[in-house]
Amino acid sequence: MTRMSLLSVLVLLASGALFHAAAEPLSMMMTVGCVERDGGDRFILVRSTEPTALTERVPEQPLADTPLGGETITLIGTLDEFNVASHDGHKVWVKGLLNPGEPHRLLNVVSLTHLSPTCE
Repeated sequence: MTRMSLLSVLVLLASGALFHAAAEPLSMMMTVGCVERDGGDRFILVRSTEPTALTERVPEQPLADTPLGGETITLIGTLDEFNVASHDGHKVWVKGLLNPGEPHRLLNVVSLTHLSPTCE
């Protein structure tokens, strides 16, 4: 009986920890990079800066000459809504929820702002 009670307590503790972890909100992230078609129907952000958490409700828009980085991130979500295809080869500022992924992290896009028609 004691063994069963101990097992029940451990299961309840574990489920509570899982619930707590699942209830944690994801941070809204932002990055600057270059939109590129991945050879199929998907779009990636190449030469992007390391994504950073938004600390302000309305952050200041980066300048067009913001230095690029070395990250590659796959863009997901309602990309047609943001007309991502029209930004192929352009430098953009993207905000969204960052998720793990292979071979690249995934950014569920909630905002895309055109910075430059070239990727420099």
